[in-house]
Amino acid sequence: MFWSVALAFALSVAGAPSTASNDDFPESITLLSAYALAHEGAPRIVIARYELESADAQKAVARGRILPQVSLFGQWSDNKLRYDGGDLADLYGEQNYPGERYGYEFRQPLLNMSNFREIERQGALVRRFEKNLDQAEIELLQAVTHAYLTALVSDATRAQVSVELDALKQQLAEASALYERSLLPLTQLLETQSRTQSIQAGLIEAEAEAAVARERLAELIGTRKVKLTPLKDEITLPLNFLSVARVAEAAIANSPVISAAEASVAAAAATIEREKGTWWPTIDLIFSHQYSDVGFDNLTSPPRESDSIQLSINYPLIQGGSGRALIRGAEADYYAAKYELEAVRRSIETQARSSWVQFNASTERVAAARKAFDTSAISIDAARKSVRAGTAKVTDVLMALAQRTRSERDLTYAQYQSVMAWLDLELITGSVPAEVAPMLSVALMENSAKAIRSVD
Repeated sequence: MFWSVALAFALSVAGAPSTASNDDFPESITLLSAYALAHEGAPRIVIARYELESADAQKAVARGRILPQVSLFGQWSDNKLRYDGGDLADLYGEQNYPGERYGYEFRQPLLNMSNFREIERQGALVRRFEKNLDQAEIELLQAVTHAYLTALVSDATRAQVSVELDALKQQLAEASALYERSLLPLTQLLETQSRTQSIQAGLIEAEAEAAVARERLAELIGTRKVKLTPLKDEITLPLNFLSVARVAEAAIANSPVISAAEASVAAAAATIEREKGTWWPTIDLIFSHQYSDVGFDNLTSPPRESDSIQLSINYPLIQGGSGRALIRGAEADYYAAKYELEAVRRSIETQARSSWVQFNASTERVAAARKAFDTSAISIDAARKSVRAGTAKVTDVLMALAQRTRSERDLTYAQYQSVMAWLDLELITGSVPAEVAPMLSVALMENSAKAIRSVD
């Protein structure tokens, strides 16, 4: 119930020129709609796709080096022949004749270990960029969910402060009336005035935070002219794992960050083999056909055709130390990639365990915050009655109002932490963002399931 009340207050508070409220815009979006808008033009997603496309193209280039190669060649010339002096010059004079030579060459690499290993390396790089794209999808959903909920939380906080301010204004009016009848000390009236002014400053700060939160969401979805769908009264998020150990195992097995690091290790290992492959002999099978109608050394010759089959073998002996240096550098990159993989595994396991702990703790915090909020509402009513009866001070009412605001904020933040921890758990253990986003939107948003059906 808290979320509906808080957001209802948020809808009624707006009006300050520095902040936009839900009522300012006609279009309402759910979390899933926000994710869809962000996904359309997310720069990180687009970059990851182009990186994957580039890696796939490089793999095709490497594969092409071991496939048959066919080339055409041609040469056309205008030849002149003359003899300088003597009888031959008088006999033959100057001779002009055209020349032409053309044909084709077929080349098939039979053995080239360096090129073979390069194909393996490029394949590993393709897998790495595929996982990078998967991780970009995950990070986008996390960012959108964080921005969306932060905007709602900011609106709720602004509403909470506004409600407390309205209550304090009412309390100040009552305190002033009691003071005029000499039923209230001046110090208590001044305390009420001071608290009211403090909350007015807090409202300005809350409005600024709400505006900043909206801007962060607009940066992701590309528009500011939307209103956010309120959250359900009760939020139920199913947990697929029963122990932190299972969560850690699933995260290590399914994390795209770990898979990308593993692909980097495989690419580094293939780089070592590629450099070692340069020490192997290269063997090519070459077949060429040529038609030639040109003289040799400007001497006329009849037209002719020639066919040639060659087995070309090249074996490097001395490379000036560059070959060993390349292998040494590749080995250094390989060991660096292995240690990077280990660091990533530790980080992902820590994140998974932390999300598990955070989810459980925030779930308990939500229950405790609800009880505190219910208690604070009773305390305010009791304090006001006691002040009217003369058995309590106005300060007691001020403290009760402040306690209600704090309990609302605690509940809001606990709800936010619970949702984000659940989302982190789902994504880090292998759930696909395209499947998690609709499920989370249905669990959180009013009318979200109806909106999803209409889109389908």
